[in-house]
Amino acid sequence: MKHITKFLIALLIAFFSFIQISKSQPNWPAIKSGATFFVADTTYGSPYIQPINVPGWEDGLFMTRDGKNLYSTYLPVDAFSWITDLVLNPICFNFHPYYRPPLLGIDTVTNVFGCPNYMHSDIIYASRTDTTVSFNAWNNSNLQTSFSFDGGAHGVLLNADSFDVFVFTKDGPGTQSTDIMFMKNVPVNPTIASAVPILSTTGQEDNPHIERLNDTTLVLLFDRDRYMHYSLSYDNGTNWQTPVLITNVLNDQAPYDVQPHLYNDGTDWWVYFCTNSVSGIRGIYKSKQLIANDWDSWGPKELVIEPNPPIGTFGTVFGIGEPTLTQWGDLSFVVVYGDINSADTTDVFDCDPWYLPKKGSTITKANNFTTAKTQLLVFPNPANGKITVRLSNANKTKTEIQIFDALGNKVKQFEMYIQQQIDISDLPAGFYFIGIKDDLFTRVKLIKF
Repeated sequence: MKHITKFLIALLIAFFSFIQISKSQPNWPAIKSGATFFVADTTYGSPYIQPINVPGWEDGLFMTRDGKNLYSTYLPVDAFSWITDLVLNPICFNFHPYYRPPLLGIDTVTNVFGCPNYMHSDIIYASRTDTTVSFNAWNNSNLQTSFSFDGGAHGVLLNADSFDVFVFTKDGPGTQSTDIMFMKNVPVNPTIASAVPILSTTGQEDNPHIERLNDTTLVLLFDRDRYMHYSLSYDNGTNWQTPVLITNVLNDQAPYDVQPHLYNDGTDWWVYFCTNSVSGIRGIYKSKQLIANDWDSWGPKELVIEPNPPIGTFGTVFGIGEPTLTQWGDLSFVVVYGDINSADTTDVFDCDPWYLPKKGSTITKANNFTTAKTQLLVFPNPANGKITVRLSNANKTKTEIQIFDALGNKVKQFEMYIQQQIDISDLPAGFYFIGIKDDLFTRVKLIKF
């Protein structure tokens, strides 16, 4: 269990200094719906929570450049709160009080210690056929294995159905560290059959990001013991150069600078990463490569987005991270928030996927985000009885409106022209999303009390 303890301690470092616990039960709908952000990069629109979010812990996001495949490192528990029990009993402790469904195929039994139950992370997967529709629900991926902490999925697409190269991390039997696993020419939902470890040490290699530079050359950025490194391969991944510690800008606050993600805007390479602001809040920054093909040459860090921590009297956002971009620049990231009044120490924190649309991208144009042909208005909001839904700039055809709960389940749908009154008194208290069918960017948060 030594390697598992180190894994969770590393997971906690990013947010540990922010932890505060007080008294009462968590109001998760209010906490999630109340999260707000400062978007410093004005080329982006407004962030919103991905409708596929679940009560379990979704971390380590990766979205393919075409915006059609989404991967996450997943634990069906409150991943921060269970560390106390783990430290007190690192072999066999009861994780059940921390359980947060759905299980998504994770094996909670198999272990070599004779424990009655066990918990680890696995990689889960969601997809969509077109970027104008929502992702389908999370499913267990073909990468899942028993008794192994897996995560950090990332790859370079060869075509719509397969990866040219693909990496992920594994920490389990046979290793006392987190290692990067490498594969070539595999489907978009691959198995581990051809995976081989690369750049392995007794340290913790994590958050890998791989890119192809030409027909034979690959570059890999990753964290090693929470310091960012890079390595190059000139023979399509068979051999890798000794990793180089990045000294310029990106490790100014190491071990708090982590989760590098490379992005080429058509002219320059950028690296997006997670670090602390001057006020100690974890946000997402970007830095431009100054010298072409020099992976230790990065300009000043520029803030992209950071959270506004307090969420009324309900909770707080502890930080955001794990940036991943589409080819058009749309940004997916995770938000870690928690209750500040909880008497239940097993249900304090949660981590969910969010989305920050790039203005003018193919995805946002397809979803009318920047053109704003149709605006959806909902009032009163909050409400507990009837609400009025109004469409501005609506045409003369009927528009289908859908209401989703916090877990992405559709709870109501109706058709309307310009304005209609809807009774929501039958819905449980909580927060919901009201939107136009197949239009991700015309969505309004509704609070039912």
